[in-house]
Amino acid sequence: MAFSILIVLALAIGTLSADDASNRQSALPSLVPCDPNYPYRTFDGSCNSLNNPRYGQANTIYQRLIAPATYSDGVSAIRLSQSGAALPSTRLVSTTVTSNQSVSDNDASLITMQWGQFMDHDLTQTLQFTVAGGCCTPAGSRFGNVSTNPNAECLHIPIPSDDPVYSNVNCMNFIRSTFGLNLDGTIPPAREQINRLTHWIDGSMIYGNNDAAAQSLRDTSSGKGLLAVSIQNGKVLLPTSATLCTDVASCFVAGDSRVREQPLLTVMHTIWMREHNRVANALYSIYGASKTDEFYYQEARRIVIAEFQHITYNEYLSVILGNMILVQLQSKYSLTTKTQLNILGPKARFPKNNGPSNPAIYNEFAAAAYRMGHSQLRSFIQLIQADGSQSSQSYFLSNSFTTGTFRLLDPVFIDNALRGLLITPAQSVDECFADDITSQLFRGTNALGGDLISINMQRGRDHGLPPYIIARQAARANNGRSSKLAKSFNDLKSTHSDEVIDYLKSVYGSVADIDLYIGGVTENHMPGAAVGPTFGYIIASQFQNLKTSDRFFYSDRSQPFSFTKNQLKEIKKVSLARIICDNSDGTITQIQPSAFRNPTGNNMPVACASIKGIDFNQFYSTTSSSSQENSASQESSSSEEDN
Repeated sequence: MAFSILIVLALAIGTLSADDASNRQSALPSLVPCDPNYPYRTFDGSCNSLNNPRYGQANTIYQRLIAPATYSDGVSAIRLSQSGAALPSTRLVSTTVTSNQSVSDNDASLITMQWGQFMDHDLTQTLQFTVAGGCCTPAGSRFGNVSTNPNAECLHIPIPSDDPVYSNVNCMNFIRSTFGLNLDGTIPPAREQINRLTHWIDGSMIYGNNDAAAQSLRDTSSGKGLLAVSIQNGKVLLPTSATLCTDVASCFVAGDSRVREQPLLTVMHTIWMREHNRVANALYSIYGASKTDEFYYQEARRIVIAEFQHITYNEYLSVILGNMILVQLQSKYSLTTKTQLNILGPKARFPKNNGPSNPAIYNEFAAAAYRMGHSQLRSFIQLIQADGSQSSQSYFLSNSFTTGTFRLLDPVFIDNALRGLLITPAQSVDECFADDITSQLFRGTNALGGDLISINMQRGRDHGLPPYIIARQAARANNGRSSKLAKSFNDLKSTHSDEVIDYLKSVYGSVADIDLYIGGVTENHMPGAAVGPTFGYIIASQFQNLKTSDRFFYSDRSQPFSFTKNQLKEIKKVSLARIICDNSDGTITQIQPSAFRNPTGNNMPVACASIKGIDFNQFYSTTSSSSQENSASQESSSSEEDN
């Protein structure tokens, strides 16, 4: 996840030298001419902005919410502590500040965590350099001793000699992220890391982020615009690959390569693949053979993206950001009218947008704030049977990384997993993390795994993120509060518990040294929110920008191809609860209306039949969308090349 559990995916860019960031940027991706009349998104995210076609394109750099980068040499060297010494080992910070206690969130259900990871895989994937043999010895090991001849892109995590888990090793493997050019081809003054994905909420984890990937996931034989599937044990599952895994039956593939990271993520991918096909079939039932396969595929794709956007802004963000923040954004450009308050509160300041702006994901979001979901993870994954009892299929997270997708082959797994996600509370976002990710991440048989918390902080240093107190100051200033910079640990009392402050004080020499991730994830929550004010500011700013910069955003009515008023009315009926009811395996007949919130009080389960969804007979007239069909037929010539 960058809210994701990261798998290290390498990008080979040639032989590395010891040079600094001035001459090894990855080249910009190819760009084809834009067709201003084409009504659908390109797969690589380009041409959303016709004035700046590279805005949002896959394989372009992140931007910074809080500039500039904080490299000690202004270019690429990791920042130092206020004393001039090296910052403390992120593994030492992790073992000092965090614990493996379990604290449940009384409001958010565990499916909130799973949505966050799924959403993250639509938005961010940062690739690392290829370093043959890794950074620790013996070569290829996750842990070991520091290499005597380290590669220039090694940034190993030192393991203290008295570490409570790892013994007889002093090195945790860590390789730096690749970096790229500005969108105009010029060289940035400091490293700017690359997002492999598009910078839009556009369902790329379902459909892929280039034309070749998208085409490989389609089933064009029916003429109905369907995504490819596999039928196993009588269930419609994701397609599989015979070349990626030895266990072909569960080697599921989707628009994002991380689909097999853990089974609950694979379940979410399966639900949304089914939703695309459900929508495509519904459209076919209206138009039949009078429309093309390309029309059905592209129309279903744009409806599914709209559903995903609506659920995110209408349901998910209110759980993460709380009641103080208006998350059902009403305006595309102006955010200052009385009826269109912006999402950071009544005192927050945002400039008016007069047109599409750069949507690039904020580095602070990708490498810190949106990784808050790691604290929502639970160690024991509880599956619930149709009769409400706990299933014997329940398992520990650490036993399911990358190899656990075989579980979906059981005909009752998907529904049992969904029931578990819906009735199990998420863990609270705080200093408590499951040991499955603090010492068992991607562990092999009879072996220890990695520490994701250490990796998160080290990635922040690699990316030149601001220290916590700088981001905290920006968040407070933006919301009309005192912008005074914290000068001592005692200045954190308004955002942190005394216990956490003591832990931070024991490992950092100065309050100015605190890493953004650990400072933000341990903040006291805003009222009704899952996060504190600093991560709330970064997350809210990100989703604000993703909406206002997107020409294809589902609620925008200014484009010739925009959804009609009536179509938008139907889309706004959609909820995650309805998606689950429509695409589960048939044993989920009741569900809480607000799926992201625990089933208590006014949110007790109701019959699926009572939950509204799109009425496609109302959505389309028999004469609508002919222009979309004509444009969709041009897909092969007007979409981007495979990168």
